[in-house]
Amino acid sequence: MEEYPTPVKIILLLKEFPGLTLDELAEKMSISKMAVLNHISALEQQGAVARKIVKKKVGRPSFIFYALPVSNNKLGNSSDSMLNDFMDFIKTTGYEKLLEEFLKDRYSKVRSEYTGAMRGKNLDEKVNELAILRRNADYYPEVKRAQGNFELIEYNCPILSISKNFGIACSMETKMFSQVLDANVKSTHRQVNGYSACRFLISSKSKDEE
Repeated sequence: MEEYPTPVKIILLLKEFPGLTLDELAEKMSISKMAVLNHISALEQQGAVARKIVKKKVGRPSFIFYALPVSNNKLGNSSDSMLNDFMDFIKTTGYEKLLEEFLKDRYSKVRSEYTGAMRGKNLDEKVNELAILRRNADYYPEVKRAQGNFELIEYNCPILSISKNFGIACSMETKMFSQVLDANVKSTHRQVNGYSACRFLISSKSKDEE
């Protein structure tokens, strides 16, 4: 998360670890509590972050912080009211098939772009390249590695409104990842289902699958 602006890092941390205290945020970000508090105050005014009071048996109460749904807009989500109205229009007028064709065309173009960027690379390099491409598209990804497998976590979904109304977008995305990486990709968590991030498990194909 080092490359992200401080307010964005705070939102991403609170999406990954809801209920952090001021001390915990400052420690994770390696900045002063006053600096964190200044950013938190601004995010609270924007409606992106909220605090709750935690009472203690001894001493003064403390605060814990949470990212609110509107924080997604600050990360680059296209979930404004006009898009939501458009989604309702598509569904109520029977044009779902048209949107499905649009999504297929979009993912076909994205797949071509990703495939070109990954040509000649091994799986490790492809996953790194995928993270760069997704970061450029405001998905705010993080890659974790474990025993030759990969975990791709995306803390933002710029097409959340579309995915909420048309779940096919999620399955298309997972299929696209599998195709461009030439690997097994499993979606385990989706923001559209209420999770704080989308999570994909990536593993190499067996010889029988190749």
